[in-house]
Amino acid sequence: MLLSKRKSQQDLTVKGESIERIYDNYQGKRFIVNRRYQRKLVWSLDEKRQFVDSIINGYPIPIVLLAEHKTTTQNDFEIIDGMQRLNAIMGFLENEYSVNNCFFDLNTMALTKEKLDSGNLKQKEPMLDRQSCIKIASYTVPLSIYEYSANGVVDEVFRRINAGGKKLSRQELRMAGSTGHFAKAVRIISSSIRGDVSSDDVLLLNEMKKISITNRELEYGINIENLFWVYQGILTKEQIRESRDEEIIADILAYILFDEKPPSRSEYLDDYFGFRDGEASRKRLTDIDLAVQKHTIEIITADFIRVMDDLKSILNKSGQTLGELLFGSQTMRAPRYFQIVFLAFHKLIIIENKEIYDADELIKLIQGGKQNIFIPEGGSWSAKEREKAVNATAGMFSPAFKPTKSYDPAQTRWITQFENILRQSYIEQAAYDFKQGFLRLDGLNQFDQNSFEKILKTIVGISNLRKGIKGYVIVGVAEKESDVKQIKNLYGVSPICFDNFFITGIEHECKAIGKNMDQYLQMIIDAIKHSPMSESLRNYVVRNLKLIRYHDKSLFILECQSQPYPSNYDGVFYERHGNSLEKVEAKRYEELFRRFEDGY
Repeated sequence: MLLSKRKSQQDLTVKGESIERIYDNYQGKRFIVNRRYQRKLVWSLDEKRQFVDSIINGYPIPIVLLAEHKTTTQNDFEIIDGMQRLNAIMGFLENEYSVNNCFFDLNTMALTKEKLDSGNLKQKEPMLDRQSCIKIASYTVPLSIYEYSANGVVDEVFRRINAGGKKLSRQELRMAGSTGHFAKAVRIISSSIRGDVSSDDVLLLNEMKKISITNRELEYGINIENLFWVYQGILTKEQIRESRDEEIIADILAYILFDEKPPSRSEYLDDYFGFRDGEASRKRLTDIDLAVQKHTIEIITADFIRVMDDLKSILNKSGQTLGELLFGSQTMRAPRYFQIVFLAFHKLIIIENKEIYDADELIKLIQGGKQNIFIPEGGSWSAKEREKAVNATAGMFSPAFKPTKSYDPAQTRWITQFENILRQSYIEQAAYDFKQGFLRLDGLNQFDQNSFEKILKTIVGISNLRKGIKGYVIVGVAEKESDVKQIKNLYGVSPICFDNFFITGIEHECKAIGKNMDQYLQMIIDAIKHSPMSESLRNYVVRNLKLIRYHDKSLFILECQSQPYPSNYDGVFYERHGNSLEKVEAKRYEELFRRFEDGY
């Protein structure tokens, strides 16, 4: 059997496996990706086609390196090198794209035929001739399987095999195998802004495409044109592929974390990730990790996203991109200008505890800002020059800000986190649910008690998925176009469209029942408090219920988390399978309760 447990004590096994056999294991969900060191799926459609064309022509391809943990019984294989190649092969086999204007014949292999017959795959045409498809299925891919037992060894192997060539960018090499607090903060913030978030660092190869960066020619993942960095005119698509966004975030974080501002230099970034050796380098790594520990990753991330959300709100209101505001066009790229604008916002919002009170004035102050922000030419950027530019820009923006009386995280716009929840629902569908509102859409403006109870049962089902799970039910998001049309007809509300979701908000419901937002929130809280949901889960949901703003829409975020024991609603246990809710039969209670045992 392919990649079966080997009795040999060798640390490294080199073998060849057919593409058909590799696809069997892909379908068996045995290939995993560790996002702590692995880069994103970034191959373009042309790169995928060229690679598959090499296979069709029988040309040799580079070896795929996998890692197998000696002490586990999972029999999973971590991809150290070859993720892009494996993804390209699997995508072609499943008709995601054509090569030489032809698609793979799904009848060629037993598993693809089975998926075709069951409706899980659809045959696209024209089809590649059967002989070529058989040739692809039988093509032997060279595999090197490395057995390991010590934690961290795979990170080191990954860094070493990539350090000698030019396959990875410098920033990717910095991040590869870097396990410090600073590197973790950069990873979390970067993925939050890109939108390729996941609840765990370890993902199946099967899931990677759902959160990977693609272009308009590939019908999955996050369209690179829509990424904040590209859309706002800050970075090019190629720079995103090289992880320059992570480099910018690392540079900004270093400035924020140190009282004595550091220069913006490549060597300093190397040191922050432990990429260089030497006494001075080790000291910088120690200093920046201590600074992260002092502030905590959670607070650093929350502050960063808070500033980013305020900046996004201003850009959205202006109707222009940052590049257009600063330069009058989208042709120039502005990574350093972004740094200065962001750090000026950070100084005013976080350091000086101010809030925007005149958005129109702030837009005018940003407009044409290139002429008022001095950015030096060249690679190195001195600490003095950067600090001077930040302070001057903050002073320029200051008239549009005022001291904030209080800061309530539950009332923030939550733009970035909300978008990430929507995207993350594609990966772990069972932990997320979306409802258009609490009122029936029959024009009578009556509270839908049945729907409300279904929401609470769904929360119970999510909390019972497994120990440590956290999920969300968001109210104010319509998944069906029929609901969107009805809301438009009844209330005149046009949705905000994001990634196949329709954000309709709940303002129209408040108006329809004659309540303000605070009164409506209290009404929902009271209804949850009096529900027959398990007490511990009920208390958690009430404590963490949020009313958030997404641009001009308000939504309810009902957060749920697994409790020490399985939860129930009115004595009945529920669990989620995909987006469906099912009662747990009595004969399966033992299985349900075992999920919450330590070590399960």
